[in-house]
Amino acid sequence: MKDDEDDPIVEEFPIYLSSQLDSSMHIFQYPVRPNTRPYTRSNGEGVLNIRIKPETGIVNIDVPINTKKFYDTEKGEKWGSVDRQTLSGVLNKSEGYMIGIFKDGELHLTPVKSTCQLRPSFVYVDKDIQTEREIARSIKHDSSKPKEVRAVQMSAKSSDDTAPRYSGALAARKRAEEEQFVELQWYDKDTEEAWEIADQLQCSNRGKLTAITTLEQYIDMLCNSS
Repeated sequence: MKDDEDDPIVEEFPIYLSSQLDSSMHIFQYPVRPNTRPYTRSNGEGVLNIRIKPETGIVNIDVPINTKKFYDTEKGEKWGSVDRQTLSGVLNKSEGYMIGIFKDGELHLTPVKSTCQLRPSFVYVDKDIQTEREIARSIKHDSSKPKEVRAVQMSAKSSDDTAPRYSGALAARKRAEEEQFVELQWYDKDTEEAWEIADQLQCSNRGKLTAITTLEQYIDMLCNSS
């Protein structure tokens, strides 16, 4: 094992914590997409638009489909000349992620609010399948024998009983379905607007932080959290 003296400090630099964008800093991850093919204009696959449901955290982005590779023209015409694909995901609270930039020999860190894993969502296929199922149910219903007529007694309910009650996953799904998407503006990473926003990652307050935790307390916190 190497002695600590054989591992000298090569360089030191100040670290600053920026809070200008900490309430709106999100990391988008693409688990089924190689990092050699980013969704950028320079790669010919820039993001077309982005939508979000702020309350439930659902995110949808549309990206173009390369119709010259691995594309079924017949199915594309069936689904209405599909030329884009929707990627969907949900914002989840970040567990200690930070975005860092180096500038003028300084490291500026911004806490990440949430992460989102975006995967392909074949909404046009799902819609087509749903339509076929509705048609099948309609045909089955029409072909069944007519039911006998029965008298039905109606009774009024109080206003508190008129709305169905949901709990747990059903309630969350209902809220997600009812919430409307909000359109956002997407800036490609090479645009001037993106670089202007990146400048806000630099901390404007150079005040020195005073640690109120001793080294022993910090080690105890690490041990207790494991």
